[in-house]
Amino acid sequence: MKIANCILSIFSLIIISLLLQPGVSHAEQVQAPRNPDSAKECAICHYNWIDTFYIDGRGSDLVEYQTERVAAKPEICFSCHDGSVVDSRARVYNDLRHKINKPPPAHMNIPKIFPLDKDGNMQCSTCHTAHGVASEMGIEKTIFIRASNKDSGMCRMCHVDKDGGPKFGNHPVGPSEMKIPQQLVDNGAVVGEGKNNIICETCHTVHGSPNESFLIESARNSRLCLECHADKNIFTPEGKRNHFHVINAIPGKVKIPSDLIKKGAELGPNGEIICQTCHKIHNNNIESNLLLIKKDEKSSLCLTCHTDKQYLAGTKHNLTHSAPEEKNLEGKTVKEAGICSPCHLPHKEARKAGDGSDFTTQLCLSCHSKGNIGEKVIPADYKHPVDVNPFEIDDPDVLLTTIGVKKEDLQLPLFNKYGAMDINGTVTCATCHDPHRWRADSTEGETRQDVKGDYTTSFLRRPSPVLCNECHNTKFSIANSKHDIQKVAPEEKNYLDQTITESGLCGVCHIIHGGQESYLWARKITTKSGLSVMDLCISCHNDKGMANKKVIKEHSHPVNISPSEKHLSTTLPLFDKNGKVSKEGFMACQTCHDPHRWDPINIIKEEHFKVEGNSQNSFLRLENSPSPKLCENCHRDQAFVEKTDHDLLITAPAEKNIIGQAPAESGTCGVCHLVHNGKNKIKLWSQGFADGSSIMDMMCNSCHSEHGAGKSKIPQIDTHPDNMLITNAGRNVKGTPNYFPIFDKGTGSSTSVGNISCPSCHAVHQWDPRFNVKGKGTNIEGTSNNSFLRHQTYDLLCVDCHGLDALFRFKYYHDPEERVEKTKGLFIPEITW
Repeated sequence: MKIANCILSIFSLIIISLLLQPGVSHAEQVQAPRNPDSAKECAICHYNWIDTFYIDGRGSDLVEYQTERVAAKPEICFSCHDGSVVDSRARVYNDLRHKINKPPPAHMNIPKIFPLDKDGNMQCSTCHTAHGVASEMGIEKTIFIRASNKDSGMCRMCHVDKDGGPKFGNHPVGPSEMKIPQQLVDNGAVVGEGKNNIICETCHTVHGSPNESFLIESARNSRLCLECHADKNIFTPEGKRNHFHVINAIPGKVKIPSDLIKKGAELGPNGEIICQTCHKIHNNNIESNLLLIKKDEKSSLCLTCHTDKQYLAGTKHNLTHSAPEEKNLEGKTVKEAGICSPCHLPHKEARKAGDGSDFTTQLCLSCHSKGNIGEKVIPADYKHPVDVNPFEIDDPDVLLTTIGVKKEDLQLPLFNKYGAMDINGTVTCATCHDPHRWRADSTEGETRQDVKGDYTTSFLRRPSPVLCNECHNTKFSIANSKHDIQKVAPEEKNYLDQTITESGLCGVCHIIHGGQESYLWARKITTKSGLSVMDLCISCHNDKGMANKKVIKEHSHPVNISPSEKHLSTTLPLFDKNGKVSKEGFMACQTCHDPHRWDPINIIKEEHFKVEGNSQNSFLRLENSPSPKLCENCHRDQAFVEKTDHDLLITAPAEKNIIGQAPAESGTCGVCHLVHNGKNKIKLWSQGFADGSSIMDMMCNSCHSEHGAGKSKIPQIDTHPDNMLITNAGRNVKGTPNYFPIFDKGTGSSTSVGNISCPSCHAVHQWDPRFNVKGKGTNIEGTSNNSFLRHQTYDLLCVDCHGLDALFRFKYYHDPEERVEKTKGLFIPEITW
């Protein structure tokens, strides 16, 4: 009885003690783990195994009671793998990593060896375990993974659809003849066992990738592909352009169709064409052999994007018609490989490049050269220049332009050194020619060999002269002028025996392929003047040419001379012996004349080919009436005559020169000087000759005479004693204050010994010697300080003979009574006429 009471008492104490413990609900009960261990090694991850939680069933003074199993949660992994552990685990949570907290794709079958969490999501523990691994795997290979990952074997267990190589529509894996680049390995790529063994991790990394799809390097700029497939790069290691399909470039006129995008085609970040635009690397069930995004049956893939090239089929550039047996460098004919294949292969040259100076032209000359299939249509030696930037002007001050359109308005394509269209590029064959289209205005082609191209076909991007007008629009004011051969000589032929109807407006004078060396000249050159550009003009302007009514003969403005040698400067174009513009060149016809524009100020569209020319038009580069801007461009000192008393536009507008031109027609300069075909060689004088003791006086007196324009200004006396020869040594230097020229009586040329004449004292082009300015447009009375006198100093030539009396004699030179001192008596020298 006592024993039973004792047992009952002990049992009661146990019950009481349990009732005194803090209450624990059923929901808070935890399932006993297998081999629970509260040692630090286990409890670091198995937090809920700490004795206080598991045995006592309560929280501590520091931490609330924990019931959740957190061992396999990412946060537990991250508590160590945050970079503090020194090895590859430092990048586990950097950048992109294998997906967690998400279920695997529905089509993917996850082996049971890889557990998901209670919600069916992938976690770190799906692939990793912190416990023991198979004995045959060393820790250096396993990194606590649940299965062997030798040669990415673990990846293949889940991603079975990415395995198997091209046969199954995927990138090749396994041993390869291609060496895996060290650069790729240095960036984190893993190579399988054996030589050049490609595995999943050669391209992908599970942890710490900054790129799409966990790639070692990005494929959005083709970089990853080009690491191994360097031979597919459009650039050589030296930076030269290969004749391959372009990559990493934004397509211009080409548009990637949506159908291709739906099939998996990828573009770069800004819409660039990349390797994966044409190639699908995984799950390719379309064209597994080359992993193409679409089957390429005889260039069909090419034409999917390049729809504007389909018109090639009906032209001579389709070798099916023109050279069916011609093979590309792969040894395939167009019948075998498609119409694009003779000229283009995506990753290798289809033909041996030609000798052109630019990339694009090399493509054309690969056929159009001696010994090749296009040798019947070889661009002649003298052809439109290529590999030049039309907008680069050596000297913008020179009044000669070849292109008249703004860069942003140019419709024809320019190409850079890599063959891509570039507004800052250069002219190439493809600037004017579209090799895929026979006619610009039609989709119809031409395959008959007997049909030759003309200026409306020939694969031109525009028919001529519209094509020429794209760049040279400033030249098209030639239409309806005297240089429009259709108007003035429609039956005239160029040296290819073509009429203007056959050659087009421009082809009368210029032949783009096969023209003569200077300016692609299309007419027979009949002279050798020493300046090739002048010979172009003379080919028409000669006694037997079609411009025989406008022949330039003797007594004309000098040409073939260097203005700089005459101490002149100009912004008008000068030319070297070969016809190129040169600052140190020579004057030619084209220095003053623009053969493409009749009026230098106004563009005239209506017919004007019957208008007789004068100094206001006549294809002059600058106007020369009413303001003598053309002459002034070289003869700046003489231009001060404008609007002075010697400008007959002001003082005698009704007067005419010897060819019947009024000042408005001849211009200020033409009143006295005829530029072409004057009757007088001396000074190209365009007025008559009056009395005088020398040729220079006779020219001045032609106006300053009873019936001349200057009849109100006839000097009473204007000669110096003829029997007293004078030397002006020391005073014969132009530009010096004491310049005092002496002229030969018969020729008017400068001499150092001779007689005084009118222009010895008078500078006929400048009213006031003190001011280098033009006149004010009014007829004013002169004084001894102006009146076209030369610089007045006390060092006059007169001093040599007349001493201090010289200034007095100079001032009153034209007054027979006042020209000598009266105290010495009147002296009138003998005058010889």
